[in-house]
Amino acid sequence: MIDELAFAFDITGPVLVLLVLGRTLRTVGLVDDHFVARANALVFNVALPALLFFSLAGQPVGDAFDPTLTLVGLGGTLLLIALLVLVGRLLPRDQRGVFVQGSYRGNLAILGVALAVATYGSKVLPLVALYIAIVTTVYNVVAVWVLESSGALRQIGRNPIILGIAAGFLVSLLGLPVPLVASRTGEYLSGMALPIALLCIGANLDSGSLRAHGGTIALATFFKLVVSPLLLVGLGLAAGLDGERLGVLFFLAASPTASASYIMARQMTSHGALAAEIIAVTTALGVISYTAGLALLRATGLV
Repeated sequence: MIDELAFAFDITGPVLVLLVLGRTLRTVGLVDDHFVARANALVFNVALPALLFFSLAGQPVGDAFDPTLTLVGLGGTLLLIALLVLVGRLLPRDQRGVFVQGSYRGNLAILGVALAVATYGSKVLPLVALYIAIVTTVYNVVAVWVLESSGALRQIGRNPIILGIAAGFLVSLLGLPVPLVASRTGEYLSGMALPIALLCIGANLDSGSLRAHGGTIALATFFKLVVSPLLLVGLGLAAGLDGERLGVLFFLAASPTASASYIMARQMTSHGALAAEIIAVTTALGVISYTAGLALLRATGLV
C-alpha cells in the first residue's frame, strides 16, 4: 500500500505543486485577476483546442478499438450525468452546471492515462485512445449544455474545444497527413495548456470561498471519487470486463476532476472559483481514493 501511495503521489504531486504555486504567485502579487482572466481565455480559445486536435489528428481512429470497454465507459458516463442532473436540483440553480461538470469530468488524458500506463505499460495506450476521444467529446458537449443551457446548440457549434475535437476527428478519419511544422507548433501550443490552467486554478483558490461552497464541493468530490468508479466498474463487471481492461476502466473512472472543467466554467459562468476548488479537492483526495480502490481490486483478484 505504501508503494502504491508513493506511485500515485508521483503522478498527482506535480499537479498539486502547480496549484500551490498559483496560489503563492497570487499572494505575492505576481498574478492578479486580469492575468487569470486573459490566461484562461488563451487556454480556452487556443491551447486546449490545439491539444485536443493534435491528440486526435495524429492517430488512426480505429487503433485497438475495444467496443465493450468504450460502450461501458460511454453508457456509465451518461448514466452518471443523468443522476447528477437530478441531484443537482438540491443545489442553488447557478451552481448546478459547475457541480455536474465537476462531478463527472475526469482527467482522463493526463492522470487516467498516466496511472494506466504506469501500471500496465505503454501497450495500453492504443486500448484507451479511442475511449478517451469518444468520452472526452461527450464530456465537452454535455459541459456546454449544463453550463449554458440557453442556446446550448449554438454554443456547442461555436465552442473552440468542440471545434478542435471535430477537426481532429476529421483529419484522422480522412487520413490527412499533419505537416511536421504544424505538429511541432501544436506541441508548443498544447504544452502550455495544462500548466497555465493549473496555475490559474491555484490563483483562483480562496479559503473563504472553500468554506462557502463546502457542501457543493463535498458532494461533487463524493460523486467523482466514489460513485463514478463504483458505477463504471460495476457496469464493467456486468459486461464481462476483467484484468487489464477492468483496471484501465477503473483508472479512467476514478481520475480526479479535469482542469478543463475550470477553463469552461470560468469562461461560461460566474463560478470559476467553485470549479477550481472542486479540482483542487478531488486531486488531493484522489491519491487516497484510487490507491484504496486499486488495492481493493487487487485484493479481490479482479485486476
